[in-house]
Amino acid sequence: MNMMTLQRYKNELIILTTLLFVLFAFIYKLSADTYVNDNRSLIQKQIMQISTITALKEQWGGNGLANKVKVFKTLVPASKVTLFQKKSKKLMASYKNLTGNELSKVTNKLINMPVQIVLLNINQSAKNQYTMEFTCKW
Repeated sequence: MNMMTLQRYKNELIILTTLLFVLFAFIYKLSADTYVNDNRSLIQKQIMQISTITALKEQWGGNGLANKVKVFKTLVPASKVTLFQKKSKKLMASYKNLTGNELSKVTNKLINMPVQIVLLNINQSAKNQYTMEFTCKW
């Protein structure tokens, strides 16, 4: 190729270079937009997780929970409660001669409360008679 040929196609080369530049800029814009959208969705997901953790922390460490665990003392008759000890954020309870329905009430209440079960021991002492002891903390 000589200089005359380049001079003849000078405008076409400028247009080709411009089109390539526009194509690369468009591809860059698309990739940058995808990157921004991915980061935005990641940040929104993290904010949602933080708000969920905050709500659970308020529920877990709230003062109302200390009053709610007192219900374990009143779920069954007082004669069947052998131990009920609440210290700061820990509850130790023990029951004897529970029927199946009473055992079911206590376990359902325990499972549905936002507490960490440290110890759960259920034994069948006689037919339809159970002993239960548990320790939970919050």
